Amino acid sequence: MQVELTARGRPVPEYKLKKVAELVRLMEKHDVIGIAGIEGIGAKQLQELRSKLRGQALIRVEKNTLVKKAIGKLAGKKKGIGKLEAYIRGPIALIFTNMNPVKLNMFLEKNKTRAPVKPETITPVDIVVPAGNTGLPPGPVISELGNVGLPTRVESGTIWITKDTVVAKAGDLVSKPLADVLRRLGIEPLEVGLTLKAAYDSGVVLSEDELKVNVEEVFASLKAAHVEAFNLAVNAQIMTPETAMVILRIAHVEAFNLAVNAAVATAETLPAILRVAEGKAVSLALRIMERKPEAAPEEVFALTKRETPPPSKEEKPEKEKEEEEEEEEEVGGLGSLFA
Repeated sequence: MQVELTARGRPVPEYKLKKVAELVRLMEKHDVIGIAGIEGIGAKQLQELRSKLRGQALIRVEKNTLVKKAIGKLAGKKKGIGKLEAYIRGPIALIFTNMNPVKLNMFLEKNKTRAPVKPETITPVDIVVPAGNTGLPPGPVISELGNVGLPTRVESGTIWITKDTVVAKAGDLVSKPLADVLRRLGIEPLEVGLTLKAAYDSGVVLSEDELKVNVEEVFASLKAAHVEAFNLAVNAQIMTPETAMVILRIAHVEAFNLAVNAAVATAETLPAILRVAEGKAVSLALRIMERKPEAAPEEVFALTKRETPPPSKEEKPEKEKEEEEEEEEEVGGLGSLFA
């Protein structure tokens, strides 16, 4: 039996060989292998995640050298698994599962928890202390709050923060006094949980950015694609349970219009055909009346009288006034003959 040796030429300890063999077995058994960063994750939080994922995924934390050793043993057996080595940096955990890696990443994001910032550490986010009542009684704590840059006032026997204040920006070192003040105020600015750095899925390695999916954008894209596909199917007359009723309604409307325009009389089209004929007849009569009013039927005169607005009571032109005055004089003269 060949004995494996370390880089220094020493035999590899038996317990390490067993761990590598166990990792190889788990990698062969599962389709999806996730690599998650665990920096800042406590044992309690990791245990809670293990409980929530029980039956769906298995979380294992091993040394990076052992993980790389296991991947190396599978390089010729499991297609593309060697690409995972590029993401094995810093403290990591392996997640073995058969669930969709995007779904796994969404689960991990939803199960992140708030955590306080530790003293003498770099904060990855801006830390903001909101304005409001601290609930703390006046005393030496006022000086502690002032020392970290928090404006305060005393009101109704308690200390109030007078305005929202950024006490540390992303990348700043959090001092012990500031960490103590944040703990006293109950502010937990950090979001702690597993974050997938990469995931192997049946020969393909997905990066962290590729695993992040905006559900709302995807839903909107699918909705738009459904509408476009539905319209295409209707216009191409592809009969499906969804498009059949719409295609039949369109065909009915087009057949009805064709029958009316062709004057094909049926019980359904006859009223529409008569309405169209009546409209054409009236239009023709009106055009005839424009040239020969005496040739137009009486019904057209009645129609034009209803549609013609009454004359306005505006001042008549001087010529019309003179003609009316002459007519009145002639009537008056005839009247005088019979007087």
